[in-house]
Amino acid sequence: MSNPGNTIVLWILLPMVLSIATSFLRRWKKIYHGLSMMIPLLLAVLAVVFSQNLTLNFAGRHIVLSDSMAVFDRTLQITANQLGMVSFLYFLCFAWNLLDPISKESQWFGSLSLSITALWVTVQFLNPFLYAAVVIELITLLSIPLLSPRGSPAKSGIIRYLSAQTLALPLILLSGWMVSGIETSPSAEALVLRGTLLLMLGFVLWLGIFPLHSWLPMLTEESPPWTSSFLLTIMQLSLSFFLLKVLNQYGWLRNLPELVLSLKWIGALCIFSAGVIAAFQTNLKRLPAYFFLAETGYILLSVAFRGIGGLEILRMTLLPRVFGYWVLGFSVSTLQQALDDNTLDFDSLRGLFWRFPLTSVLLFSSLLNLIGAPLFAVFPARRVLWNLLPVDVLPLSILVAIGVLGMLILFLRLFSTLVHPKQEDSQELTETPKKEGPVLIAAVAFILLAMIVFGIFPDLLDDPFRQLWASFQNLLP
Repeated sequence: MSNPGNTIVLWILLPMVLSIATSFLRRWKKIYHGLSMMIPLLLAVLAVVFSQNLTLNFAGRHIVLSDSMAVFDRTLQITANQLGMVSFLYFLCFAWNLLDPISKESQWFGSLSLSITALWVTVQFLNPFLYAAVVIELITLLSIPLLSPRGSPAKSGIIRYLSAQTLALPLILLSGWMVSGIETSPSAEALVLRGTLLLMLGFVLWLGIFPLHSWLPMLTEESPPWTSSFLLTIMQLSLSFFLLKVLNQYGWLRNLPELVLSLKWIGALCIFSAGVIAAFQTNLKRLPAYFFLAETGYILLSVAFRGIGGLEILRMTLLPRVFGYWVLGFSVSTLQQALDDNTLDFDSLRGLFWRFPLTSVLLFSSLLNLIGAPLFAVFPARRVLWNLLPVDVLPLSILVAIGVLGMLILFLRLFSTLVHPKQEDSQELTETPKKEGPVLIAAVAFILLAMIVFGIFPDLLDDPFRQLWASFQNLLP
């Protein structure tokens, strides 16, 4: 017996409906949080199950899914080889909802995070691609209640974030219109140049690429750290996939030598600026923004080196990067709750290691992982990318080296701050450490073990994600 279904209904429309339904269960916190975790996990597992050929034999029934649907005269299509991407996005949603009850930041996080994830899935598979800009604007509007809780005024960082995302909308729409003109007249060099510039400027605004990144540190400083870490992580990951989709679809764009050179310089400048600015920071809540900026730079460098293994490097860093953001967001959120301090200036963190040793270890390990320190999960891929930096273009290597050095200086400053208390508080802090429960002990042990094991055996992370690149065959060497 055949039960016809549709991938669009299962992984886009159904999560949207369930998101609305679960929002009415906020009073029953255990049920609400349980559903917020189980729904994205179930969707991620189902995406893996159907990733072979969109068929499943279960209890004597043969379930077959169709792979496309027309919505408002626009085509949405999720094929079997694209379900790996869908699974990864929903697993990311599950990971953040797993620890959401501990963060206690927003009662809307469970339901809205599911809607936002479903919309990011829509962005990846909506054709023509220019209409995805409208969906991204809708995601931005949905994220505002999470970033600015009810009753609190919208701060300057949120306003800048909303402005940047909104300014990107007409740029992407215009570039999409020009792309259609280029397809009919590929010899129009002026049209190619304008379309490429508009498209790249749209991505610069979306991702907060240097020098239009001012909203990033302001947003993380003013917003709840667990919420902002989720929104920035899924945005960076989804926009990376979206950029690969655009490059894979348009040969004239990916073959532009100026584009490759631009990606290299923009990526190196992102790493350089993030490291230099972060080295002088004195606010813990601003640090995730600069690591986000640096990781954007590494993503752009990986895409620029796609002809010599850059996409393989990008694939190897997907899970370690997300893992680093997850741990960093959790540790900053935990410290903010423990101190009941919304600023988290370095002066207020002095000697904190002796009161919260496990949380401090989590913070240190996440920073070292994102920097690319040896023995940590990001290091193998990061080392290969550093080796790919062209020797004949020495300024690129210098910019990246200075950026990495700035991140190391930041880590050493933060380490010194947390370990060395103020003179008058030194005896009290070292004699009365705060008890941290067995759950946190187990979490720290697991996280450190995972980071080191994946750093020593990087193939454990590489093989499961090979299917993600099945949609970008034109980009593979």
